[in-house]
Amino acid sequence: MKIDDLIKNIHKGSKHLGTFTLHELFQFASSRSYNGIAVAKEEDREYYVAFLAGELEGAIYMDKNGTVYGDAAGKMISGHEKFDFYEITPDIVETLVMRCRVYEKSHLKRSVPNVIHDLLENIFKGSKYVGIFMLHELFQYTSLRRTNGIAVAKEGNHENYLAFIDGEAEGAIYIDENGSLYSDKAVMMIKGHEKFELYDVKPDVVDAVVMGSRIFEKTHLRKSAPSVIQEIGKKYEGIGVLKLTILKDNIPQNGVSVSIRSQGKILGSDITTDEGDVSFKLMHGKYECIIKDRAQTLTTFFIKFDDSTSKITLDLNVKTLLEI
Repeated sequence: MKIDDLIKNIHKGSKHLGTFTLHELFQFASSRSYNGIAVAKEEDREYYVAFLAGELEGAIYMDKNGTVYGDAAGKMISGHEKFDFYEITPDIVETLVMRCRVYEKSHLKRSVPNVIHDLLENIFKGSKYVGIFMLHELFQYTSLRRTNGIAVAKEGNHENYLAFIDGEAEGAIYIDENGSLYSDKAVMMIKGHEKFELYDVKPDVVDAVVMGSRIFEKTHLRKSAPSVIQEIGKKYEGIGVLKLTILKDNIPQNGVSVSIRSQGKILGSDITTDEGDVSFKLMHGKYECIIKDRAQTLTTFFIKFDDSTSKITLDLNVKTLLEI
């Protein structure tokens, strides 16, 4: 089968993921590392772009004069087209990409960062400015106030954005002169020393931003906040690091929100790892441990932290405190 016939039929019977502009397509494909083919048709012109693991890797352009492939096809895309995106198995996409690989992506990505940057800047213009925070301060502030908002850190020619829903970091976007990254890929670009400007933003607006930039793996964010999470076992006089393990029917709970409260004040909040672990640097004493699971159910435990209890296991269904 000729490649022209293959590309015209390859998406038939495949799952239709939606219709997108070019910048929306980059954002959506990157957010879940999709494999697939996107198709745009305008009068007698047809555009095809192939994605592997969320990255655009191939392009084909057809009109009445013939077919062009790869970089030449990519340059025919203006950015105003509407693409129908279909999920396709990676082996089929790879076979296609072998014939139409894109090596120079600057033309395709050039307009995308500007569109997203302008969109976010317009959101900020209509939102309340809160203040400037280091990363760990940002987590503490948003968690305490259950903030809905967007934070931006600008350094040189790159920008990091974090979107918060109900005090939790749920979306991430990274922009530089080479393009934009979303979701977990954007999180990996955060070093931890950035200063973020936070804006209160309407929840429905934040939800819209998060839809294309959702964070699924929050481990890197936790690692980037050294003032919140310290080396386990390192102690000072009256101070130490408390490690909590959250279980449910003895199964570790990943992605659960854990907050430590004393005398009505939230001292720290974090999200559990794949092993159900979370850590806090605290003074020795008695605390309330507030856990919000994925179903938004709140459970409170009363815990005591001292030299003899640096590790505590909590089971959400047992409702009793187990000490290690």
